Amino acid sequence: MNRPGWWRLDPCAPFALGPRTLPGRIWTASGCFGYGLHGHDIAAPDLATPYEGIGAVVTKTVTPQPRPGNPMPRLVELPFGAINSIGLENVGFAAFLRDVLPELEARGVPNVVSLAATRPAEFGTMAARLYEVGRGLRHWHGVELNLSCPNVAEGGHDFGSDPATVAACVAAARPHLPDRILVAKLTPNVAQIAPLAAAAAQAGCDAVAAINTVVGLDVDTASGRPVLPRRFGGYSGLAIQPIALAKVDEIVREVGVPVVGVGGIVDARDALKFFALGCVAVQVGTAQMRDPFAAARLAAELRR
Repeated sequence: MNRPGWWRLDPCAPFALGPRTLPGRIWTASGCFGYGLHGHDIAAPDLATPYEGIGAVVTKTVTPQPRPGNPMPRLVELPFGAINSIGLENVGFAAFLRDVLPELEARGVPNVVSLAATRPAEFGTMAARLYEVGRGLRHWHGVELNLSCPNVAEGGHDFGSDPATVAACVAAARPHLPDRILVAKLTPNVAQIAPLAAAAAQAGCDAVAAINTVVGLDVDTASGRPVLPRRFGGYSGLAIQPIALAKVDEIVREVGVPVVGVGGIVDARDALKFFALGCVAVQVGTAQMRDPFAAARLAAELRR
């Protein structure tokens, strides 16, 4: 790919975001590269490791307690993306701190830890404990708050769609992360995303990640039933890129908070669209599940 004349950045060069200097601008999206520990034993003809050029691995989302996830099937590939209802399957916060975080440090994987909870106060509790355990770790750069999860305190709706609750979640975590970045990952399933970004920025986040998956449903024509047992899922992949670009543009123009772009990024040309709109970094998601070297190849292509 011939880079456009306006592109002057090295995506693999360190850059400042909030209180940290991140190793690069190409990240992997939460849930799309596991916890970031499973790429060390594979290689490709053009790359020695899938971590080459990666600025951060955003870990699989961690919750206060272990979760087994939703019934199978919970990930279905579609022609232009994938639909999932994973149910936040994870080892739980205690096991993550004990087993995963030290291993990420030992292997030198730059990481941002994705956290989810069902009440704003829980984000503060988790952030405080994470900082207590990880404050001396060089490769742990911060936290991404997964704000598309049910709020049991308010009837189970997606509390990521409420600016006041977004602000409460960010405000709960911010004091406990004095020298780490705090990113709020925003839902696109709202008419306007700028109020969510503004609430997160005012509460003290260093950046917002936009966007999370789009609510979707697909049907198995053989049975006449939805392909996922829970009917609805999160749709991701190339097809949602125009939605992501529109939401990113809305945030950049109306709020001005740093944006990490997510949604339908497959190759370097896709990433450039997000950078053109003003993103400070991008995350590779569904493409990374198909090819664990996708983000590394994208970084190498931009760097050339």
